[in-house]
Formats: sequence, C-alpha cells, structure tokens
Amino acid sequence: MDGEIRMWSDLPQELVEKIANCLDTETDVLRFRAICSSWRSLTRPFRRSLCTPLKLPLIWKSYHPLYKDAYYSLIERNVYRVQLPETTEPRFWLVMTERSSDDKLRILNPVCGRRIKILPETQLPKLLNTLDFRISEVCKGYTLRYMNPTGSKENPKYYFKQVIVSGDANNDEYGIMAIDFHNKLWCIKAGDDTWTLASYKWSNYLNYLDGVNHKGHIYVVDEFRGTLVFDSMFKSTEITRRPVHHHVAQSNLVELYKGELFLVDCYTRGVPLGNGCMRIKISRFDKQSEKWVGTKTIDNHIIFLGHDCSFSVPAEEFDGSKGTRVFYESEFVYFLTDDAGYRKRDVEEINFVVSDEVKLKFKELHGHNTGVCDFATGKTGSLLMHPEYAAIFWPPPSWLTRI
Repeated sequence: MDGEIRMWSDLPQELVEKIANCLDTETDVLRFRAICSSWRSLTRPFRRSLCTPLKLPLIWKSYHPLYKDAYYSLIERNVYRVQLPETTEPRFWLVMTERSSDDKLRILNPVCGRRIKILPETQLPKLLNTLDFRISEVCKGYTLRYMNPTGSKENPKYYFKQVIVSGDANNDEYGIMAIDFHNKLWCIKAGDDTWTLASYKWSNYLNYLDGVNHKGHIYVVDEFRGTLVFDSMFKSTEITRRPVHHHVAQSNLVELYKGELFLVDCYTRGVPLGNGCMRIKISRFDKQSEKWVGTKTIDNHIIFLGHDCSFSVPAEEFDGSKGTRVFYESEFVYFLTDDAGYRKRDVEEINFVVSDEVKLKFKELHGHNTGVCDFATGKTGSLLMHPEYAAIFWPPPSWLTRI
C-alpha cells in the first residue's frame, strides 16, 4: 500500500545485478555488498585488475653485491573523498592512502604523494567504518618503490617519476609503462624479465612528461606536446603533435567528467620561480580532429594534478563555489612550516607574512611541494599563501572523530 516501507532486500534480483555491474571501484562494491545478505550473494567480490604489491626487476641490472638482489615493488595508491552521510555541507576530506609492507595504511598528500607525518596531538580514528561516511574512490595510481634486502640506499637512476598500469583481471595480464628521472619511457609486461625502452621513430630522443590509462589505452605526452597512444602490446600510434611551447614547467593528462581527456600545461617566465607556475592552459582532446583544443573553462570543476594520478571533482562539492581551480605539484613550490624560516621566493610575489596560526595548523604538510591556481581570482602560488585551500588536505575535519 502507499507509504509502505520496503526492505532493500525486496529489490528485484535483475535490478540488483544491473546496479552491481555498474560498480567499478572496490569501495563501491564493498559498500554495496554490505547492505544485506541477498545483495551480497548476488554480487561477486571485487577483483582487482592487478594484484599488488608486485615484484618487478630494476631497469638497470647491477652485479655489485649491494644491488644484485634489489628490485621494484609496484604499490597501489588510492584517493578517497570522505563526507558525512546525508549532509548538505559541500566540504569534504580528500586523502590518498597506500598499504605498507606490514599491511597498514599510510596517509599521503593526494597531489605531491608525500607522506603526511601525523603528530601525536592530531585526532585521527584508528578505524574508519565506511558505512558511517560517504566514501568514494576518486582515482587510483601506482608507484614503484625501490627495495633492497641489503639496506643500501636507492640510486637516483632507479627512480621513476610516473607509472601507468594497464591490467586485465580476467587473465592476469598486465602492462606497465614508466617515466624515469631522465624523462625516458620504459615498459614491461607480464612474463618479461627486463624493462625495454618504448620504441617509436625518434622516441629515444624525446623527453616524456606524463601518461594516463584512458579507456584501456595508455596515452603519453612528450616535451613537444606530441601525444602517443599505446595498446596492451606497447604498439604505439602518434595521434597529435604540436609546436614547442617554451618554458612549460610541466604537463599533465587527466580524464575529467564524461570520460573526456584533457591536457593541463603549466607555464613559467622561463626561469624557475618561487611560486612555480605563472599560467595554466587547459586543452581538451578532440577525437574527431585528433587535436588538442584550448578551453577557457571546464564547467566549474577542480583539477588535481597529482604525482601518481590526476583527477577532478565538481566545484560545488568542494566549497559550494563556482569556477575553475587547479592544484599542482612543482619542485619550485615550497610549503615550509618549521622555525627554520621561509624561502624568500615563496612569499616575495605578494609580500606575504606567514602567521603563527598557519604554521601550526599545517605543520604536518611541511615540505610538501603543492601549489594552487584559481582562475576566478587569479591567485597562483604555494598553498602556504592560501591556507583556505590547504584545509581540504589537512588537518582532518573535526566530524571525522565524532562518529
């Protein structure tokens, strides 16, 4: 009858299965299966496209006793958006996590990927019940961690800036592409014993800046804004090449709303500046013409150009405001909160004086190279200059410990 309360378990089986087939993250599947026993029986457990940690060889073989047993461990990192259930408050907490070797979760800055050093006075729950909050997985990234049983420190030549993974959960196949500290592109797939340089015409002479897994293919952009697409066998196709733009600090590929691919370029004056980025240009990939088309807006979305993965969230969910904002990582942006003082170039653009309150509030983000560009206000620079933006990362919201 009208107004009768129905149980979730009464939902028709075909509808439950249809909804379950649309869930593509482990968090969503876990929450869905936790509703009731009938839903759990109709929904298969989430199967990851790639089981991590995954042991991989080094790119350079070494027969020195200190390095002969060293290897890479492929680590998965996830970015989550945490909100109170049934809240009208737009703000949320954005956090990146990775699982350590002892199966504990580490909390990281979702932009620069650096570990957040939690101080004793910071109240953070030891356990987080996902049913008590609105938790959604925003994006997934990977990193290669240098491991050595001898305890020898990592050699810089073994460091990777960017790791892009393509996997198939049905047959345990995977392909991994990675950009090293020389900006060269390497690849390895299931069954390979060694890494190989990606091969495409003059690719050995190019410097690669970023890559992303977009709809099952790996897209990579080089220093000349050329874009290559690789399939699962690492066969490549050049889809676009643009003239050189001088003084580009970095370029990031990001899949935004509606599954479209965007390219975000950060420009400087030609020399490294304290605020790292002077201008940001956003381009959308037009599939029909296979060209990057400049765009002035992305319909009120906030873009996060992360170290391991880039993503976006609607501006309304950020703080209820409208406009385009870009958070980015840059080696020339400083977020210093200790008593050693601040680099002059971190504050010289706006004659900014850091208050004791700001130092204390964001102490756990000390050393994080994170900047922000607000298209509406024209603000660009370190998060230290704009603490109202830093609150999305740290400290955790007070309501997190009240439930």
